[in-house]
Amino acid sequence: MNYKEFAKQILAIVGGEDNIKSLVHCSTRLRFTLHNEDKIDPSKAKANSKILSDVMKGGQYQLVIGNDVDKVFNELTKMIKTNNTPHDNNKDQKKQSIVNKILSAITGSIAPVIPLLAGAGMGKVLLIVLTMLGWLDKSDQTYYILNFIFNTAFYFMPVFIGFSAAKIFNCNQYLAAMVCLAMVSPEWTSLVKAGEPVEFMHIPVALVKYSSQLIPALITVWMMSYIERFIVRIVPEMVKVFMVPLLVILVSTPIALIAVGPVTSWFAQLIADGVILIQEHTGFIAIPLLVAIYPWLVSIGMHKALSPVSIMLVEQKGFDPIIRVMALCSNMSQAAASLAVSVRTKNKTLKQLAFSASITAFFGGITEPAMYGVNLKLKKPMYACMIGGAIAGLFAGIVKLKAFVYVTPGLLSLPMWISDTDNQVVNAIITLLIASVATFIATLIIGFDDPTDDPIRDEEENNKQAASTNKKPQIANSKLPVGLISPLQGKTVALSEVNDETFASGIMGPGMAIIPTTGKVIAPADGVVDITFSSGHAIGLTLVNNIEMLIHVGIDTVNLAGQHFTCCVVKGQKVTKGDTLIEFDLDAIIAAGYDPTTMIIITNDDNKLDVVQTDKKHVDQNTVLLTVG
Repeated sequence: MNYKEFAKQILAIVGGEDNIKSLVHCSTRLRFTLHNEDKIDPSKAKANSKILSDVMKGGQYQLVIGNDVDKVFNELTKMIKTNNTPHDNNKDQKKQSIVNKILSAITGSIAPVIPLLAGAGMGKVLLIVLTMLGWLDKSDQTYYILNFIFNTAFYFMPVFIGFSAAKIFNCNQYLAAMVCLAMVSPEWTSLVKAGEPVEFMHIPVALVKYSSQLIPALITVWMMSYIERFIVRIVPEMVKVFMVPLLVILVSTPIALIAVGPVTSWFAQLIADGVILIQEHTGFIAIPLLVAIYPWLVSIGMHKALSPVSIMLVEQKGFDPIIRVMALCSNMSQAAASLAVSVRTKNKTLKQLAFSASITAFFGGITEPAMYGVNLKLKKPMYACMIGGAIAGLFAGIVKLKAFVYVTPGLLSLPMWISDTDNQVVNAIITLLIASVATFIATLIIGFDDPTDDPIRDEEENNKQAASTNKKPQIANSKLPVGLISPLQGKTVALSEVNDETFASGIMGPGMAIIPTTGKVIAPADGVVDITFSSGHAIGLTLVNNIEMLIHVGIDTVNLAGQHFTCCVVKGQKVTKGDTLIEFDLDAIIAAGYDPTTMIIITNDDNKLDVVQTDKKHVDQNTVLLTVG
C-alpha cells in the first residue's frame, strides 16, 4: 500500500488539511475532529476499498482502516497542521448534543493513551509470568527496575490524560500537564500518606491519592480550559508570556485540589463500586446482555467510551470484571463468525479475506477487519456473534471472570488474566472456546447469502461497472451555446448571497441558486447521472456538450441523512431533459430548521465556459436558467 497516496485520499474525504481540528487514532481507526462536518465527502470514503467503514459518532468522524492505521496516521501527521489555540471553538461543535460532546472528549482524550497503558500493563503481566516460571525473583534489582518502569505509565496516568485532554479542550498542553503533575507530585503524595489535616488559605483540602486516576485529570483540564481562556482575554499583551501561565497555575491547581479532584475521585469510586456490585450479584445476567450489544457498540465506535471505566477498575480495584470480559466474548465471536464464513463460502476473494480477518481477531483481538470486511457486510453472521458471545458471557458471569490488565483481549494477551494473587487463565480459555465454538456453529446454522460475485468489491468498482454499461450517453453535442432549463421552480438568488461560504465564494464553480417553491428537481438537459448521494440531497450530472453540473438541495441538508429526500435515478443512468431526478418534502425540510436554497453549479468551469445567467427573479421548470457555451 502507498500510505502517502492513501493519506492524500483521506484528506480529500475529510475536506482538506485546513478542515482538520485534531486527529488521533486507536488500534484500527482514524478519529477526526473537524471544523466543518459538512465538508466531509462520505461517498469517497465508501468508494475507497482501503477504508472498511466510516462512522460519525461522539463528535468525531471515524475512518476504520484496520491494522495499518498507525502507518496512515504517520503520513497524515506529516501533511497536516492542527490549530489548537484556546479560541478555536467552531460553530459545528456548538451544534453537538451534550452527550456527543462528552463522548468526544472522553474518546479523544483516552485513545492516544491506551497503547501506552496496554504496553505497560502487559509489561507488568510479563513480570508476573517470569516470576511464576522462576526466571526472575522479586528481590532482584532487575525486577525492581522493570517494575517501576512499567508502573510509571499508571502512576503518571493523570498527566498523560491531561496532556491529551488539553488538545481536545483547546488549551495549553504543557500547562495542563503541569497542573496534573502537581496532583501526583512527591510532596502531595507525602501529605496524603501522612494523613494530617491540610488547609489552603484556611480552606480544608481533602487528602486524595490521584496517581493512576483518570476522571479527576479529565475534569481538571476541562475546568482549566475555561480559566485559561478568561485569563488570556484580560491580561495585557505585553505581560502575557509569563502572566498567563502564572495565573492559570495559581487558579487552576488549588481549585483542582480543593474541589474538582475530591468530587470527581468520589464519583469515580462510586462508578467502580457500582460495577463491582453488578458483577457480584447479577453478573450472570448483565454480562450476556451487554456482550450481545457490544458488537454494535464497536460498529459505531462507541466501545471506546467504556475504556475509562475499565482502566479505572483495573487501577482502583485491581481487576475489571465486566468491560474486558465483554470484549473477550465479542472478539472471539467476531473471529469465529469470520472463520465460519471462510469455511462455508465458495467465493475465493471472500474466503481469503474472512480467513485473514479471523486470524487477526483471534490472536490480536483486532476485530474491525472481520466485522466491517465480512460480518457486517453479510449481516447474518452478526446475529451469530450476538448468540455465541452471550453464551460465553453467561459462563464468564457465573465463574466471575476478571481481567487484571487493560489490553485488547486475544490469544496473545492471555497473561492479562493473571495477577499476583489470582489466575483466571483457565476460565478465560474456556470462555473464548465457548464464544468461538458457539458462534462458529451458529454462523453455519443461520447461514448467510453467499455471493456468487465478489461481495467485498468496493463501491468505486461497482460504480465503474455500472458506468461501463452506459459509458457515455449518446448526447447531441454541438458548438452552439446550450440553454439549460431550471431544475426547480422558485425564486432566483445570486450564488454570492447564499448562506454557505463554499458555494458563495464561487470556488465550486459559477451558477445560480433557487429558493424552491416545490419539492421536485428535474434534468435541465439530456445527460447522464455521474454521482448520487445516499442522503439524496444532491446529484452530479454530465449534460450536452460535456457540461458538468452539481445540483445541491438545501444548506447542511446532508445532516438529514436522507430523511425527506427521494433520489429517483441511479449512477450511470441516462436522463432526458425534464426527467425527475430528486423529490423532496419542502415543508418538512423547512420545519426541521434547514434552509432549502438550492445551488445549481457548473463544476467544469476550468474549461473556461461562458456561463450566462437568467435575469428573471422567478423561474419555473420551463425557464432557461443558464446558457453555457
